[in-house]
Amino acid sequence: MQNEQKQFDRIYNSQIINLPNIKITSNQSSFMENVILHETAETSPFKRMEDVVLTFIIDGQVNSSYQGIDKPIVNTSKSCTLIYAPDDNEHRVTGNQNIDSVSIGINKRFFQDLIHPSDNWMEDIANKIERKQSFSLSKNAYRLTPKMFSILHQIRTTEFTGSLKTLYLQGLMSELMMLQFSEIMAEQNYAYELGVKEIDKHKIHELKNYIDIHYLEPLTLDSLASLCGLNSFKLKTGFKAMYQKSVFEYIRGLRMDHAFKLLSDGNSNITEVAYILGYEHVQHFSTAFKKHFGTSPGKFKF
Repeated sequence: MQNEQKQFDRIYNSQIINLPNIKITSNQSSFMENVILHETAETSPFKRMEDVVLTFIIDGQVNSSYQGIDKPIVNTSKSCTLIYAPDDNEHRVTGNQNIDSVSIGINKRFFQDLIHPSDNWMEDIANKIERKQSFSLSKNAYRLTPKMFSILHQIRTTEFTGSLKTLYLQGLMSELMMLQFSEIMAEQNYAYELGVKEIDKHKIHELKNYIDIHYLEPLTLDSLASLCGLNSFKLKTGFKAMYQKSVFEYIRGLRMDHAFKLLSDGNSNITEVAYILGYEHVQHFSTAFKKHFGTSPGKFKF
């Protein structure tokens, strides 16, 4: 396995955008062999003592180990993380893959201003930042939603220049952070308010990560409860508390997003998409699609 201690922006062929309080790196690189990337003050594109970092993995997988965070974090395709890690860290990339990602460094003072101090879980985060202690707001990565992906695409492809580009990107960044923070804050606050135990939160979040990969498979509440080691009641109430929707509302949303992507790509017709999602009758799929998006699937066929 190859060890790399080069600057990350050179390894990832990064395009860098600097905004007030925010630094964006757009990264695309091919790895032909297994590599360990050592993140130090010299190699990191961010000021690690000063920046909280949002990372969006569009394609590929990176396994990251951070000093002060107990377990490695697996960053898979279509996932995102929010981490403060002021110490030296290690990232492992397996060979024969392309890594397509966007990382955003947010000044820690600016980050603290974005999060309302009344949030029940924020005090611990603020204290860790002050003590320069590493933290991650999740044991694993969050899902990169289609809306987030759309904003990342707009950031990369804008044709604005000069001050207009700065204003445009600041607006997109505000929307992107709002989407990410609202998901994180909702999970943290609801779980806190409804008394979901920390160990159950971890089990439910692990199950959510499983669902994010296996949502096209036939899933039952009993099988999911068995998989995460909770009874059906704890799973139902805990999942609802953390994500503001039932387990199957969440699964249905993933399936509809997948249907939208398939139809948008133009490589599958409505009948094929209905079959992929497990519907026996196209009409039932069309009804579910219209209920979710407010319009029929035919209008999304590009």
